[in-house]
Amino acid sequence: MTNQPESLETRLTRLESIFSNVGEQVAAHNNTIDVLVANIQQLTENVNAVTNRVDVLAAQAVADRAQATADRAQAAADRQQAAIDRQEFRRQIEQRQREIQQIWEYLRDRFGRE
Repeated sequence: MTNQPESLETRLTRLESIFSNVGEQVAAHNNTIDVLVANIQQLTENVNAVTNRVDVLAAQAVADRAQATADRAQAAADRQQAAIDRQEFRRQIEQRQREIQQIWEYLRDRFGRE
């Protein structure tokens, strides 16, 4: 055996064979690649759908909290107004009682002595 370099023709033939094998392997995996691409697209759509749903839920939660806060503020204002109304009602009752007392005293003084 001699260590003579391969001929150019032999090397080209070997490269053609390698490229042909690579092409066959790529063609064999082409369907797998298509499936992987489709799966990635589906996952992307699913992630986008979940992201949109989370955004909607987060916005709804913020709106619900804001409404609950507004409701509590309104309830507090209503309680405060009710307390003011009760106080005013008591004041009016006391005023009417004083007026009745004054009328009673007037009538007693005017007719009670005769």
